[in-house]
Order: sequence, then structure tokens, then C-alpha cells
Amino acid sequence: MQSSTLKSAESLTFADGKKHSPTFGGEWCILVKDSNFYQRYSIMHILRRVDQILSNLRPVFSRHAAYEWFVLLIWGILLCTQNPAITSYLNAVGLSEHYYTLALHWFHSKAISVEKLSVAWHEWLLHSPKVHRLRGQPVYVGDGIKVGKEGKKMPGVKKLHQESANVTKSEWIRGHYFGAITLLLEADSCFKAAPVTLELQDGIKNADDDETTVVDKMSALCVKLMSAGSYIILDAYFASKKLISEFREHKLQLITRVRINAVGKRSLSAPHKRGRGRPRIWGKSVKLRNLFDERDEFTTSTLLLYGKTVTLKYRCIDLHWDCPNKKVRFVLAMWPTGQQIILLSTDVTLSAAEILNAYSLRFKIEVTFRSLIQLLSGFSYRFWMKDMTETKGWPQDVILARYPEMHQQQVKRKIEAFERFVLINAIALAILQLLSLEMPTVIWKGFPRWFRTLPNNGYPSEQIVLLTLQQQSSAILAKSPPDLLLTKFLQARPPSAKRSSLERFF
Repeated sequence: MQSSTLKSAESLTFADGKKHSPTFGGEWCILVKDSNFYQRYSIMHILRRVDQILSNLRPVFSRHAAYEWFVLLIWGILLCTQNPAITSYLNAVGLSEHYYTLALHWFHSKAISVEKLSVAWHEWLLHSPKVHRLRGQPVYVGDGIKVGKEGKKMPGVKKLHQESANVTKSEWIRGHYFGAITLLLEADSCFKAAPVTLELQDGIKNADDDETTVVDKMSALCVKLMSAGSYIILDAYFASKKLISEFREHKLQLITRVRINAVGKRSLSAPHKRGRGRPRIWGKSVKLRNLFDERDEFTTSTLLLYGKTVTLKYRCIDLHWDCPNKKVRFVLAMWPTGQQIILLSTDVTLSAAEILNAYSLRFKIEVTFRSLIQLLSGFSYRFWMKDMTETKGWPQDVILARYPEMHQQQVKRKIEAFERFVLINAIALAILQLLSLEMPTVIWKGFPRWFRTLPNNGYPSEQIVLLTLQQQSSAILAKSPPDLLLTKFLQARPPSAKRSSLERFF
């Protein structure tokens, strides 16, 4: 007999009906007779954990049928091995074509709201012990993503410009722009950005005089989700005085990068003689770029940034930027390659090292976007609006006020379907991330393949977790206990009495 160790914070129920609690500091000590026995109970442990996660979202749904389809679609995403689509999700869980229309209706149903689902998901995720915290507060990462869409009857599709050094990307595309908020999770030296919500933030305007920008919408999204004291890391595109003012009002802390030509203001000196014009509220202006010339003011230190040990020079300076009453902290850093960056933090109590470390985690949202696109195809929705006039060339914003009320409701319903498709894929990706951080030993034991390169931190990637689940898909569908949500909901949907499309050919 061989002894194996499984890490988990949860208890596991075996076939004998008894619940076994973890021992020795939260680790499982299980004696197994063979590898098949081990894999069977390993996959059971994963199923129980996914069940616990999904069961916490039940109160969001006003109808039980809507909740059942939510669970089935999540499992369809996790077990899907075909080109991602609703048809593939149904095939993955063994449902026939008879249920396609019902599944399609779920994305347009009024029994669930994307906003309520994302809020409930965020509230549950926030209580995870894996949440990364800075000074005791959760840390979020926000950014926008542009998704190419050629559909001529898809509302919100517009001409978008891509600022990227990647030569494989077109400068202009037709597509949708989503604003995303992720919550940083941590286990040892492994960090992951778990998606909280994704919102379509461009292409639709309520009226001709609607001047709301994507920066304003990102600010509103952060204020709506985050509690006072939380930290949010954003790119330089979102570094605006209006956004910082909104964050200060709601006691949110921002860490971001500013452009190299940024200018700070010193405090107003002692009372001075007033001349003509408006009274001064600032002191002397400081061009931050010029501060890099004062090499004697910089400190040399070695920090762990972007997963690597880097020796760089940096300097802290507190100046006014958005208002004359409060200062922000600027961190000027010079990399060994000569690259210069300027970071901004609204929390002036943070050290330069804390600000640099925090901003280095911003790229984790890029990894999440890559996984959402390449691993799950989370933006592969294909929902058309039948009554919409085909768009040609490079479409611009849709102005809702120009259309009848019924047409406006149809557009909003279709946008809700887009966001719902993306959100369930985002939740599925976050589940893969949680499984990776909570039970790495279980995942590695069940991993059916090999990779030439593996993560240095020892935690499996989202792809490895997904392949492990897909390898055990037949066991999950055929041998799962009857008390699991997936098993109960599948048993409630017997095979259709209608002939399948394959039978019609014979």
C-alpha cells in the first residue's frame, strides 16, 4: 500500500458515508490500494469542492430551473473538448439536441441578472482565504479588453483602435470593448487574477449628448463592487484626476502608472502677496521626468518583481496632482535596462517597495485575458439580433434614444446575453484557479499528460486543471454520487423522445 498526501481546507466524504477531516495542518493522509482507487477519490474531492462553490450562488436565481441551467453550463464549459459553443457545452454533459433551445433561452431569461450574479460571486470570492491583501485590504486589478466581432447584427460592435506593440494585431478592428475587474488570489509565490465581473462598456449610448467615457464606466464599476479601503491597480490609460476624485469620495485606493510627461504640484508656501487674477491653490510645478536627473536622490534595492529578482533604483516623492488638499505618492523607478517608469499611489503611507510590488502584479490580468480567450474561448458568443439593420463598414456607437422603446429593450436584452456568456466563462476560469491554489497535489496526481515546461512555483496552471477534469469526464458523468448537483440536474432531464439528428439519416 502507498501513502499519498492531498492538500485541502475541506473535509471529504467517502463511499462509506463518513466524513473525514484533514489532519496534520490541513493535509490529507489517505491510504490507497492502486492508482485507480486514488484517482476516483481524487476526482471526488474536486467534484465536492466545485459543488460547494456553485451551491453558494443559488440565492441569486429567482427560479430553480435557471439555477440548474447555470450549473449545467458551468460544467459544460469545464468538460468541453470541442469548439466552444452552446452545442458543445450540452454535448460535454451528455444532453441531446432537444435541450438546445432551452439552453439558448437561459442567456436571454429574465430569471437572472448579470449584475446580481457578479455581485454574489464577488461577495463569496472575497471570503476565500486565498485572497491577496495589502495592509489587510483586498487588491483588485482592472483593465479593458477589445474583442473582434464581425457580426453585422450584433449591437455594440464598433470601430476600435488597438494600441499594441504586437505586430500581429490590426490597428483597427470591429468588435466589443469589455471592462473587467479581477481579484488577486495568492498561494505562496503563486498569484492569479480571478475574474469578478466583465461589462460591455463601449458601443452603446443612451442619448446623443451622452459623454460618458470608458474611464468613467470603469470608475463606476469599481465604486459599485469594491468596499472602502480596497486597492485597485489600473493601467496608465485610467490615470485621471476625475477617477481619483471619485475614488477619494468612496475611500478607495488607486495604484497606477502615469505618463512620463506627468507634472506634479508642490504645496502652496507661506502666505504670499496676492496679485491679479484667480488666487493660487498650487505651489511650484514639478516635471517628474526631470527628477530622473537627480541620481543622488535614488535608492538602489533588490526586489522580486514579475516573478524575477530585479535590482533597480527608485525614488519616492509626495506631490499634489488631482486636488490641492491631498497629496499622492509618486515612485520613480529606473530598471537595469534603462527603462524609466513613474507610478502613482493615492495611499501615501505605502512604501516604494510596496507600490512597485503591487503594480508588478497588474500583468496577472493579462494572463487571465489570455486564458479566457485561448483556453475557454470565453468571448466566442454568437448571438444575433433579428430586427437589427445590418451594419456596414466601420460602425459607430448605437444611440438608443433614436429608436423606439421596444427596440431599446431588445438591444439591452442582447447586451445582457453577451455579458452573461462571458461571465459564466469567467466564473468557470476562476473555479479552475481556485482548484489550482487549493488542491495542487490532487490536480498533479490526476494530470494525464506531460509538459516539457512546468510552473516554477509548483502550482498547476488553469490549463492543467482543465485537462485533468476533461480526462475524468466519463467518470464524472457516469460515476458521480447522486447527491451532487450535476448528477441531480442531469437525472432531472431524461433523454428526449425525439430522434437525434444522426438517426434521421438512417
